[in-house]
Amino acid sequence: MREEGIVVETYGEFAKVEARKSASCEGCASKDTCKPNSNTSMLIEVINPISARVGDRICFEVEACVLLKSTFVIYLMPVIFLLIGAWAGGEVAKIYPLFKKGEILPVISGSLFFLASVFILIFLNKYFSKNKRYKPMIKEILSN
Repeated sequence: MREEGIVVETYGEFAKVEARKSASCEGCASKDTCKPNSNTSMLIEVINPISARVGDRICFEVEACVLLKSTFVIYLMPVIFLLIGAWAGGEVAKIYPLFKKGEILPVISGSLFFLASVFILIFLNKYFSKNKRYKPMIKEILSN
């Protein structure tokens, strides 16, 4: 996914880029996590391998495989954990009928597994935000 923006700050091998929200942003469920700078733009930390300077209009890119991995982790992992938890709770309820109604244990178990996935996502967010492989990269300087 290629986007354009203007470099507003540089530090080390990174830069902060102000990018306009595009039409694809409106349909994104994660649009509020891009650190909105205003209603029309957002600030994004990118890798700056070509030494772009403050004020440069640049083109940056997020690799498709990174986008797919993060989408899978954010949206599908909690659902998978919920289903596994509900299934495990149902299996335990068959063996040990702790409650008179067999649906209570799967609901509790599914909820606990879902909550566990949220805590795992918090940890993974810290990992992804520090790992350079998952950051967008400046590909070219369009104008100074």
